[in-house]
Amino acid sequence: MSSTNNLYPQAPCFTSSVPPMSAATSQAVATRGTPATLNLDDIFGDCFFTPKGDAVFLSDQVDNDNEGAIVSTESEVATNASRMNPDGVSVPVQSGGGIQTTNLLSSGHNATTMGQSSDQIERPNPIPFSTTPQKEHHLGYISTDVASNKRRRQRPNHERKMSEQQKVERRERNREHAKRSRIRKKFLLESLQQSVSLLKEENEKLRHNIRHYLGDEKAEKLLSKKNLEEQSAAAAAAGLIANSANDANKVLDDPDFSFIKALQTAQQNFVVTDPSLPDNPIVYATQGFLNLTGYTLDQVLGRNCRFLQGPETDPKAVEKIRKSIEDGSDMSVCLLNYRADGSTFWNQFFIAALRDAAGNITNYVGVQCKVSDQYAATIIQRQEDNETNENSMGQVDPTNTPHQ
Repeated sequence: MSSTNNLYPQAPCFTSSVPPMSAATSQAVATRGTPATLNLDDIFGDCFFTPKGDAVFLSDQVDNDNEGAIVSTESEVATNASRMNPDGVSVPVQSGGGIQTTNLLSSGHNATTMGQSSDQIERPNPIPFSTTPQKEHHLGYISTDVASNKRRRQRPNHERKMSEQQKVERRERNREHAKRSRIRKKFLLESLQQSVSLLKEENEKLRHNIRHYLGDEKAEKLLSKKNLEEQSAAAAAAGLIANSANDANKVLDDPDFSFIKALQTAQQNFVVTDPSLPDNPIVYATQGFLNLTGYTLDQVLGRNCRFLQGPETDPKAVEKIRKSIEDGSDMSVCLLNYRADGSTFWNQFFIAALRDAAGNITNYVGVQCKVSDQYAATIIQRQEDNETNENSMGQVDPTNTPHQ
């Protein structure tokens, strides 16, 4: 991934006033960026997530040479989704009827799923993406089976036959991956160390300014241990500082302070809904969500998200979302969604319930990730296989049923 000041204006800056970097991290700086622009994407650029939430480093999938690993990113942004027919040919999904068929243009009506395109309905003009729907720093997914990879690692005796040249190349790759893993760990540790050093330096500057502008007498009183402890206690009482693990959890449980803030900072595509209002409407939508779907803010606020569904959206995927909301549980599913102009896209959708300190659900957050046709085909097939297995396990064999 690229690392530029425009994309990452707050990338960590390494200065001479903080401890020097190790040789490994210095090498990463020399080969992957400058001290002013090096950021976590330089070291973690190949990190993806499985739909279940497991983190996977693509370069670390060496046991099967990345076989079967399909990432969700698109080399070129597709303007309409496609799916494979039984003959293995990619066929574009038929567009929907557009915003006119969702009730979003009619005030006072609940949103509906998008209807079919027909000659009687005037198709809206195409709405191009104003920016790339998935930025380089956005959440990325991978379809590799982490569990199976782990099982392969646990069976070294079953290694496939390789030539001497292949073994040498594999050892070289392993050494490179091991070195990269060490660089990752060192980068994190040294970033934390340098952050602490910068905070200490900033603290000393603040103390100096206090003495300079208030004078030594007032500064000593203000900076005395007793006064600092009193100020800390007052801040804790106001909910700014946590004095215990329980208090810390309460702060972290605040949806406006933690998860939502993290998503905003990462500029993810997401919406927040309020289940306390009729029809669980959208109460917040990011600009990324609007760019992805083609709708405007006034069209989606106060409306249920069902307008993203359409004629070819899988009802089973929608049922999973409904059940997740009903149970208050986190869930991820890949499904077909529709934009305001009727065009389609594959969405790796994640939904989570946000709770207050008492554990009551206050909001739901839905994160949208536009994924490639190939990734979607793989994940949807896996979803169908899992559902088939669950149904077969749930069926009772009548021959094994005890007689009454």
